Amino acid sequence: MGIFTNITSRLARRRELIVGPKDEVLRGQQLLDFGVNVNNRNAMNLTAFFAGIRIIAENVASLPKEVKKFDAGTGYVSDPRHQAFHAINIRPNSSTNVFDFWECIATWVIGWGDAYAIIKDTPDGIELHQAHPSGVDIRIVNGRKYYKVQMADPDLSWLNGIYSDEEILHFMLITTDGIHGLNPVIANAIALGKALATEKFAAEFFRKGGNIRAVLETEGNLGDEDYKRFTKHWAESANNYDTPLLEYGIKYKPLSVNPVAAQLIQSETLSIQDIARILNIPPHLLGELSHATYSNIEHQTIQFVKYTLRPLVKRLEVELEAKLFLSREIGRYSVKFVLDGLLRGDTQARSNYYHNAILDGYMSRNEVREIEGLERKDGLDTYLYPLNTGKVGEEEDDDSKTKE
Repeated sequence: MGIFTNITSRLARRRELIVGPKDEVLRGQQLLDFGVNVNNRNAMNLTAFFAGIRIIAENVASLPKEVKKFDAGTGYVSDPRHQAFHAINIRPNSSTNVFDFWECIATWVIGWGDAYAIIKDTPDGIELHQAHPSGVDIRIVNGRKYYKVQMADPDLSWLNGIYSDEEILHFMLITTDGIHGLNPVIANAIALGKALATEKFAAEFFRKGGNIRAVLETEGNLGDEDYKRFTKHWAESANNYDTPLLEYGIKYKPLSVNPVAAQLIQSETLSIQDIARILNIPPHLLGELSHATYSNIEHQTIQFVKYTLRPLVKRLEVELEAKLFLSREIGRYSVKFVLDGLLRGDTQARSNYYHNAILDGYMSRNEVREIEGLERKDGLDTYLYPLNTGKVGEEEDDDSKTKE
């Protein structure tokens, strides 16, 4: 089509930067070298980074998802018959279930900065096919955005091609140009490189027994013959678990270097805190409990929903609303990832929430039963309200009615 020039080489370069860069230069910036390559592949080897992405992605994938239609009489009501509902909440495509699809998308957004899903029209409705960020290149032509998809897996080559902005879902993390998401691994390569280097050093440290156990000292110099004779006697006594006899004025001097002295523990703690900042999640979710208490963990969990999950699901919602609905449906339909689903992990909190919702009259008992997966019951659709409340300014009217 002439839209992409030399696209193969550009895709190869982008794949190197995202999946496994051979050099550490990105957009003219030289990264600090800790002796290890920093890329998305080996960043996932860091337990804290892997755990952080996993906990965010799994929580997003587990959220209930709704397609709602605006009705002038009742407001927004769920519309499970819309084809978008099936795509985002039941079966995105024939090879991926809905949980794995959204876990994959969330993982790419958090870990790669970009996530893509190709929209395919089928006789049964629309399908969404995820495409790895390393196989997608973006160009702006005459003010319009186009995507070149080149899948690495030959079994998925049927997805290859050039797509317009309307034909592909593009979810971005933080962006500096509005076109590409910023890859958090490359942007934070210094901190992640330090963490990788710390783990590499720790592995070498413990592989060698954790320390140099001792040295043998002598004030004089041993000749070759004396040295050979001494080392032979030393080895024989060590093999026979005997107490060695130190000859020639040699003295045994024990040495020890422990992980605390080498600051391994402090370095690993700081690395976990760095990763928590990169992923914007509370450190206690990564097992870093040095400053955690029962009360602030509860507060941090609320912050996790507000400041980590909510912005991410909003990114997903606005892109889905812009791409999955017809022009006449935009504004009348909405997509919602229901964060209330996180309450399922806390029975007491969920019970209190439902109790207040029913007694305050903004949820019916059947609506609560549906959320809990229970069947509806006759007579439970009515809304309750407390009888011990009234309207300000109407107290006198109520008194007069009572006297009558």
